[in-house]
Amino acid sequence: MGGGEKLFGVLFMASELAEEEMADIARRLVRDSLRIGRRAGGGFEAVRITYNSTDDSCVRFALKVEEECWRVGAHTLLIPYSSARRKTFFTLAPEEALAEMNPMAEALTKTIDVSIYIGEEDDPGWSRGLAGRVRLQAPHRQRLREILDQRRVRWAYVGWPIPGAAKGYDCPLERFRQIFFNSIRQSFSEEVKRLCEYYRRALEGVDQIAIRAEDGTNLTFSIKGRPILVDDAYISEEDVKRGDVGLNIPSGEVFVAPLEDSANGTIRFERVAIPGFGKIRGLKLSFRDGRVVDYEALEGREVFTHFLEANTGDKDRIAELGIGCNPGAEYTGGSIIVDEKIYGTLHIAIGSNTGAYHGRNKASSHLDMIKDMAGGVLLA
Repeated sequence: MGGGEKLFGVLFMASELAEEEMADIARRLVRDSLRIGRRAGGGFEAVRITYNSTDDSCVRFALKVEEECWRVGAHTLLIPYSSARRKTFFTLAPEEALAEMNPMAEALTKTIDVSIYIGEEDDPGWSRGLAGRVRLQAPHRQRLREILDQRRVRWAYVGWPIPGAAKGYDCPLERFRQIFFNSIRQSFSEEVKRLCEYYRRALEGVDQIAIRAEDGTNLTFSIKGRPILVDDAYISEEDVKRGDVGLNIPSGEVFVAPLEDSANGTIRFERVAIPGFGKIRGLKLSFRDGRVVDYEALEGREVFTHFLEANTGDKDRIAELGIGCNPGAEYTGGSIIVDEKIYGTLHIAIGSNTGAYHGRNKASSHLDMIKDMAGGVLLA
């Protein structure tokens, strides 16, 4: 019995980040990835750190990130988040209040230099039954996105394996955390950089893209004139000059904004997870002149309907083609920030693609949908 317990302990720790690893990732994120410190015009930068408060390890990591910000002189605001609180807010707040811009959110958006989100939804389906109330805030979410884009606020979305998310995605918790942390560990590797550079070069100067697969997928669109972008865990000075001010951890993606009216044809996704709304199986989207004109699903069609009803703007227009370049990433069952980085997959997004994407869509949402390309091909 004693030996078994010891073995279990070793295996469990292997799927977790040691405190030293957390500290090192926090240091890399603040100093190397986001290059937080002094403002160009003098003084120190202001950093907003939002984190999911339902997981102790996520809280500890957020504190380490804040402490690293302090070491470089940055001013910080630490904001806890949970799906449960979000659901309670949308349930209790009067509709008149939901329809107003939150003046504090607007003031922060006009003040901060860097925004960091750490976590994952602890209830991936928290907004069920609330689509109409969530939609009341959609114009303001869209406006806040536009302000951040206009100000070129640097941002990082650091995914974290929240237990509630694992439950929502039907993924065993230990496996969920192991996949997450392995993909985070791989994010700063030379292999990710090499793969990103390979696919960036492959797409450079290309006009037409075709995605075809054995499941009947046949989607075409143009990327002519659009910059080929790389998420390799670092925002360089050159990136900032181009307006490429965002990154993900886990990293490992090459992406581009298609010409917004150029997508035609159909594409199938075996599984789609929409944070806050739920999961869909066997989603088929039909595009005409860049916009989704029809959709069907084996299960969960109403989830996609509710998502569209809850958002505004170009919510249903093609926004992004992405190629996964992280060999440490594996399928989680719905955590987009990991699943879209899986080597051997691509993803198509609809919705907002201004700012770092260099597109023209203005929307309150950006939805990534991942496709395993084992039975397909991307032609460029």
